[in-house]
Amino acid sequence: MGIPDIIPPGSPAAVDWWEKTRRPELLRLFSENVYGVTPAELPKARYAIDEKPCGFPGVIASVLTLEMERNGRECSFCCDIYRPSEAATPIPAVIMIDPFSRRGWDAAQIYSHCPPDIIARAGFMAVHAHVDQACADDAKEYGRGLMELYPPEGAASWGAIGGWAFCASRVVDYLLTRGDVKADGISVCGCSRAGKTALWCGAQDTRVAVTISNVSGCTGAAITRDKKGERVADITSVFPHWFCANYTTYSGREDDLPVDQHMLLALCAPRPVYVSSASADEWADPQKEYAAALLCGDAYKLYGKSGLPDGHMPPVDTPLLTGDVGYHNRLGEHGCETYDWEAFLKFMKKYV
Repeated sequence: MGIPDIIPPGSPAAVDWWEKTRRPELLRLFSENVYGVTPAELPKARYAIDEKPCGFPGVIASVLTLEMERNGRECSFCCDIYRPSEAATPIPAVIMIDPFSRRGWDAAQIYSHCPPDIIARAGFMAVHAHVDQACADDAKEYGRGLMELYPPEGAASWGAIGGWAFCASRVVDYLLTRGDVKADGISVCGCSRAGKTALWCGAQDTRVAVTISNVSGCTGAAITRDKKGERVADITSVFPHWFCANYTTYSGREDDLPVDQHMLLALCAPRPVYVSSASADEWADPQKEYAAALLCGDAYKLYGKSGLPDGHMPPVDTPLLTGDVGYHNRLGEHGCETYDWEAFLKFMKKYV
């Protein structure tokens, strides 16, 4: 079985058909077979803001504590918020989804992941969301916190990626209450496992203006079929808590999946999506990430939008920024660097 078509042969290939039939179908297939079903009921939310010192000139920093409550149970997570002090409001915002905060990264790693000064100079509010405080990135511990509010039930129940995406959408809820954030200018971004999360968030939450996936690889932006490096068997054996239980049944039989990752990118249409790779990141497979970004353009064309230009994968450090689907392959290893952010911000500024 080859790569499945975003628009099956004989389909109407019209926006109305896409939004009423195909898009809901693809969301259901990803929910039931990959990421798990996201709960429809929202929690009660409380927000607390505290100012914090900031060592970046022209940047004002604060900490948001976002508390969620349902059926008498509570959990919370924090976001570091950085906004330019001189910008006229409302301003666009970008949420950097971070499930790595328990790792104890040093200051340089934290900065490259979400550089407040670079983002603020571009006129954006940076929201660094520590979503693993609500749903731990640990197979033994992830069932606490958010999963206690929405206990998993059955083989299609959500895993940690679904939980982190849910938390990112709750940050969108908060930003829309502030008054100083553009309602149509909120983007989500993520690196590696958080890049998978950003795509699942952007696919589901149509309030997200731009979705950015950085080195997200397997079950992120990379085509699953015939992928090099990490495969379904690898990711579900090491990180079984990221996905619904049904996904493990596709270990070694990716061709039987009813979806592939170009369809996930397509679910962001007509809202812009950006995919970035790293040239030495064979585990993620840059070629398959580029292939997904190229193929998802079929959905954008329904709206009169433009995908990637037809042709070959671009040379390293050559961002493709002209269409509504963006891509670059940074020279180097797996991770998020300031080079990546400079390209992301150029892409986002076209739209928000």
